[in-house]
Amino acid sequence: MKRVIVFLKYPEPGEVKTRLAAAVGAAAAARLARHFAEQTLAAAVATGLPVTVCFAPARRGPEFSAWLGTGYDYVPQRGANLGERMRHAFADAFARGAERAVLVGTDAPDRPTEFLEEALTHLDEHDVVLGPALDGGYHLIAMRRGSFAPEAFGSKEPGGIAWGTPRVLAQTLDALRAVGRTAYMLPPWRDIDDKPSLDDYLDAHPEAAHLLDDAGQTGGAQ
Repeated sequence: MKRVIVFLKYPEPGEVKTRLAAAVGAAAAARLARHFAEQTLAAAVATGLPVTVCFAPARRGPEFSAWLGTGYDYVPQRGANLGERMRHAFADAFARGAERAVLVGTDAPDRPTEFLEEALTHLDEHDVVLGPALDGGYHLIAMRRGSFAPEAFGSKEPGGIAWGTPRVLAQTLDALRAVGRTAYMLPPWRDIDDKPSLDDYLDAHPEAAHLLDDAGQTGGAQ
């Protein structure tokens, strides 16, 4: 069985897209976060595979299901940092019967759906598939149950992956090589985490520009 895992944080103003919020305001950043989540989930659903929404914070569970509906499995994120949360998400998916899983966040909402499908296919010949982000991290990671590599998330060396820095991808590849895992790299895609990357996104998706305008909005993400 194959599965798509989508990491989501509840789009509360002031709690999401904080770098973007510095440029566009907390309410607009939350509206964008909500839009990015919905766009990401639409791509996940388009694969035809079961989708797990791995959400945070855990107390928001009822609000996530009210917002997104009943078509997903909902699992709260667990762990002290991003690496631990991703490691638990993969381990849980494999424990529930998945043979292959691809995990994405919502910072690259317009990544082609084909990337998710290709990632799972390339696991035929590789242990791990990564989608590089232009900022030095990655926007997608896929693994097989038979060659699950928790080391990719820094589990063998707490703090070994400098999450949120341009070193993430390089450190992840080093960790995989150290345990003899092969990795395939998809084409790079940009994360949307600052004003220049947002401007690039809006050039490609002008229909989303209204999300920046507080006029007529009623409180942003609720």
